[in-house]
Amino acid sequence: MDDTDSVTYSPFVLLIGEAQSLILHDDAMMVRTHVFEERSEGWLGNGYDWTSIARVVVEERLPEVRDDLDFNSEGGMFVAIGSVEALRKLGEEMKRVFDDEASIRDILGRAELD
Repeated sequence: MDDTDSVTYSPFVLLIGEAQSLILHDDAMMVRTHVFEERSEGWLGNGYDWTSIARVVVEERLPEVRDDLDFNSEGGMFVAIGSVEALRKLGEEMKRVFDDEASIRDILGRAELD
């Protein structure tokens, strides 16, 4: 049975079914684009950039799920794939980051441009 949770981790959406994923669509990313554009290194705030953020989040806050996650983002969408448990943990942390521009800025200081 497929299930979609678009509330708990909003603006991220958790999709549960044959393949589990946590996604962030372009429309939601645009709300925070200005934070990325403040940096001069070429950050755009697209799906690839959110993957860079997620990689730092996993390394620093969720090392226990590192092997349970993979990323398949593109310019217009952030996509994390993995176990439901790992995606829920990532969803909680990514929502915290998304909701706090200072946190995004802080993580960008350590993230690698993809």
